[in-house]
Amino acid sequence: MSHADLTLSAWSDLSDEAADRTAAAIARSLDARLAGTAPHGYAGRTGRVAFFDRDGIRYALVPGGTVQLGHDAARLRPSARQLADFAEAADEWGLTGPLDRFVAETTSPPRRVSVPARLVAVRSVEAGTLLAVDDEADLDDGEGEHDHAWLMAGLARRGLRPPTPDEWEYACGAGAATLFRWGDDYPEGEPYGRVPLIQEPNLFGLVIGDDPYRSEFTTEPDVFCGGDGGSALCGGYGSFLSWLTLATAYREAELAEVVYDGGLTDETPVRPVLPIP
Repeated sequence: MSHADLTLSAWSDLSDEAADRTAAAIARSLDARLAGTAPHGYAGRTGRVAFFDRDGIRYALVPGGTVQLGHDAARLRPSARQLADFAEAADEWGLTGPLDRFVAETTSPPRRVSVPARLVAVRSVEAGTLLAVDDEADLDDGEGEHDHAWLMAGLARRGLRPPTPDEWEYACGAGAATLFRWGDDYPEGEPYGRVPLIQEPNLFGLVIGDDPYRSEFTTEPDVFCGGDGGSALCGGYGSFLSWLTLATAYREAELAEVVYDGGLTDETPVRPVLPIP
């Protein structure tokens, strides 16, 4: 069996010794260095993480399998504070309610998909920083159109790619069925700076969905995950709309136009994925 078929349940069921052997085999197959495996917990859930280093990037193992993704509006039970925050935003910005319908319209639909096990960068990095050498080559060739095709080609030359939208959601939520990877509600304050939960490594050890300004590329040119580019937070849209942008399944339909037409490709983050053979 290929290690790309490793599921979360199979990974969790391994003994510590077997997990070490499996992680070491994955590292050898990718010419990466195994940094170690360890127990890890997040938001009341426990699991095991494995970290790898290759070409200056730290990766975490994200097991695969058939998984449930998207937001199921029927199971959402908003808190009194969320209802009040939404009512305030709806009044000020002319939103159409009720809350559950609004959330359903701004998140991806419920679905079951199959995703492979893979290594995923612990932190995202700006596309222009990651592909700086390619920038110089493009200039030498008289090229340099920094669009999604440029990103995909630059990553492919390194044996990498962005996550698919499904892979990104699963990497973020790690199987959590809640609106956010930690639950259905959000902490006090704004989702920016040192706030509990959002900067802590998630169940897979990833620092992900940690900043509304850092929405990330996926394999789909028009789909960005992990924020709205900071529009709600910067625009003063209030707690509900600002926190919603960090929901695991959140989608900002207009962000692609802002990134490409606004010349923001270089400074938009991407989270490299290292496929397991």
